[in-house]
Amino acid sequence: MTASLAGIPLPEDLYWSDEFTAWKVGQVIRRSLTGALVVQEAAMQAGRPVTLQSTEEGAGRFVAPVTHAVLEALRAMEEVAGAPPMTLVLPVAGGGTRSMQVRWRRTDGPAIEARPIKFQVPAEPGDLYLITLRLIQV
Repeated sequence: MTASLAGIPLPEDLYWSDEFTAWKVGQVIRRSLTGALVVQEAAMQAGRPVTLQSTEEGAGRFVAPVTHAVLEALRAMEEVAGAPPMTLVLPVAGGGTRSMQVRWRRTDGPAIEARPIKFQVPAEPGDLYLITLRLIQV
């Protein structure tokens, strides 16, 4: 596996759902006291959203599930307030990898969501989960 978050291996085929969402230019629109429209734009230095998701293709086919053990390791990292940025490594088309510094993104819902593929109690380390990881590039 070439994909990882802070050294924790991730499936290579996690779907980066907001990879092509525009984020490079920030914009604030407001009205002045006279009623004129004031538009301010600036290049964004950081803050790119990185949402990685497992997917379900139907007919019992799941793409990029993670084990319960990996989910627990990710959750342990997410529970640390004020932790330093983490290195996210993702594969690129044609081979190789790309790396970026990220933090957990907690403003758009939980930073980690997980749903078991097959629910059982107690969960075993090898049980599989569909996940959503919400990160932000720093």
